[in-house]
Amino acid sequence: MAKADLHVHSRYSDRPSEWFLQKLGASQSYTEPETIYQMAKERGMDFVTITDHNCMDGAIQLAERYDDAFTGVESTTYFPEDGCKIHLLIWGLTGEQFEEIQRIRENIYTLRDYLVDQKLAHSVAHPTYSINHKLSISHLEKLVLLFDVFEAISGGQARSSNTTLYYFLKYLNDEAMQKLQQRHGIDYQRSNSWVKGFTGGSDDHAGIYVGRTYTLAGATNPKEFLTHVNSRKAFAKGRSNDFQSLAFTVYKIAHDYSKQRSQPLLNTFSLNAINSIIFGERKANLLDSLTVMGLKADPSQPYKRKIAELVEDIRKSKIQSIEENLDKLYDTVTEIADNMVGGFLANVQEQVDQGDVFALMNKLSSALPGMFLAVPFFSSLHHLNNNRKLLADLRAQLPEKPNRRILWFTDTLNDLNGVSVTLKHLGWQFFASGIDIKIVTSLSKDEVTGALPPNMINLPSVTEFQLPYYESQRMKIPSILKALKQLNDYEPDEIFISTPGPVGILGAIAAKLFNIPMIGVYHTDFTLELSHIAENEDDSDIVETVESAVNWFYSFMDEIKVPTQEYIDIMAKRGLDPAKMRVFPRQIDHDRFCYIPQEALGEHKLDLPPGINLVFAGRVSRDKNLPFLIDVLREVWQTREDVNLIVLGVGPYLDEMKRELGNDPRVVFTGKLPWDHMPFYYSQGHAFVFPSVTDTFGMVVLESQCSELPALVSDRGGPKELVDHGETGFILPALEKEPWVNAILNLISMVENQPEQYEEMRHLSRVRGMANSGWEAVLKQLSSEELKPRLEPFVD
Repeated sequence: MAKADLHVHSRYSDRPSEWFLQKLGASQSYTEPETIYQMAKERGMDFVTITDHNCMDGAIQLAERYDDAFTGVESTTYFPEDGCKIHLLIWGLTGEQFEEIQRIRENIYTLRDYLVDQKLAHSVAHPTYSINHKLSISHLEKLVLLFDVFEAISGGQARSSNTTLYYFLKYLNDEAMQKLQQRHGIDYQRSNSWVKGFTGGSDDHAGIYVGRTYTLAGATNPKEFLTHVNSRKAFAKGRSNDFQSLAFTVYKIAHDYSKQRSQPLLNTFSLNAINSIIFGERKANLLDSLTVMGLKADPSQPYKRKIAELVEDIRKSKIQSIEENLDKLYDTVTEIADNMVGGFLANVQEQVDQGDVFALMNKLSSALPGMFLAVPFFSSLHHLNNNRKLLADLRAQLPEKPNRRILWFTDTLNDLNGVSVTLKHLGWQFFASGIDIKIVTSLSKDEVTGALPPNMINLPSVTEFQLPYYESQRMKIPSILKALKQLNDYEPDEIFISTPGPVGILGAIAAKLFNIPMIGVYHTDFTLELSHIAENEDDSDIVETVESAVNWFYSFMDEIKVPTQEYIDIMAKRGLDPAKMRVFPRQIDHDRFCYIPQEALGEHKLDLPPGINLVFAGRVSRDKNLPFLIDVLREVWQTREDVNLIVLGVGPYLDEMKRELGNDPRVVFTGKLPWDHMPFYYSQGHAFVFPSVTDTFGMVVLESQCSELPALVSDRGGPKELVDHGETGFILPALEKEPWVNAILNLISMVENQPEQYEEMRHLSRVRGMANSGWEAVLKQLSSEELKPRLEPFVD
């Protein structure tokens, strides 16, 4: 079988489509035609061509010089009805044919008819790549009718783009073609046009990947080869692109651009000589070694030392091929970016505390050159994923639809709070049910335990910091480049974000770069929490700043899942769009969270004086309105001394609460408990007391209800929507002590004097809790949001 890379660019191509190169003002390629020929032959290509954009100069040079080379062009054409731009690869054309193509290429229908009439071999280049952001399923359907040969593997496109297109075309049949013809009124070329031919090409612009993607056909000369392509007797093989490879292409073109200038680019990624060594253009010499030594010795620019170490590895032949050079370069850039980010953040707090703005700006400016190295990776990710919505619509047309793949981001997974408990358990349920959802977080090695779900992605961190007002929680700053590579390999269809911290922000960045929907899950009302935690008026500015930041973060979401209807109204008043919000059910393991008989408590049984047991669970913090609960309890004790309080959890108010209540034997503090031990302690209570006014939902209320505990909650926040007043508990005025005291005393009376009514309340509490927290409810909502096709499927 003969091989030919049917999609290659030389220095005759026009402006680049990649954003970073456009900003530099660079050309699309600086590769000489002769270099392309030699590289293609070295890599086993039997025939060679060049397909520059709307230009044949490079291809003509090779065709005139070599018998095994032939002409080619990548012609830009348009759907006249809306201006959607398409690229067609055309081969074996003469100068006269090229001139005619240039004249008529503004209209894709006229151009198609000309190519068929002239029997010119042609193929639709990278069909799922939206060149001017207008490409839709409708355009692809028209292309299916117009053309019989498609570029099935484009070395410039991601694997998902190539494979989705291939299966889309392979599922075609005669009936499908007739349906499309009726839909669009376009005649197809042959009676069996549903059988498509395929080509492959590297779409190389930098002289790196020539011949790595190619077309195969049984032929002994170029003319015969192109006849097979036109007859749909060729097929494609080779590599697809990824964001790292595209970024290295950008580096190479920028390096080539720098060499063309009389004044080279500022040494953004070191000297031109060193770039030449990295990209394998020449061997290092003595002068290069001296340059490397100078870079390593410069303490003011640590990123240069890392590049110097890379060059040393190449010079000492530790790295043999250009592909290995690029792998090493990625690791180097990642380490540079991590060091820059970590070093900068480590100095921010110190400089802010000292009020030294100039020192802070100086630190930032010294980090910028290293940061600049990472820009092509972000740009490349966005460039490769600009067609994700189209691919989703395309997959929705297939008879066998793949499962949605979701990444769920959280800054907290191993802490004692509702977010951690919810996501940890959801993770296990996703894993057990075979649902393709992974929980993304950043934990240190000592935080990773067997209790965490196996479908967790743990991102390496650059640094961490203490969260103000939340003393027990440290925020991790993930390594952005390492994380993006890991996340991109998963190829997600959607991103969920549960926290507006560094990991959550990374999730939002990833969603934008991957061009996929991001769903914000609103767990915590930081505004209310901080307003109750703050102890002086100076903190009010912090509360307002946090509220603005949180609202800004959630404003980027495509959808916001909120715990209760009340919070839709609250968030709307804060400026968020209510049309984006949906109530999202929480999930409880009903088999685990249930009443446990006293004889089965074992080591978990508490040593309490006889009496009525009230239970509180959650973060022991002022924002849970615990000072108010202490006042209520003291008032209750004046009437009933036999009331005990069980406090489950830890938090910043714990020590003060212990001091307030002294060493009263009727108050027990359990400290931090494993999540699966909680039912043992709920089962020792008679009622659950939760006076918080800041909770958006109240996961502990659900847990206690499923454990058959009636709940007393405030009339502010989400928990009140979980309780049926008088049936499963009581909804009480938030800061009015007397109603709380009376409710507790009345419940005690019910326990003692109306046991049947009390048992009914316990039973209804579990029924209500299960109805509000079923795994089935969560699963139903997730599965109901399948990717929807824009048009009626034509492949049955």
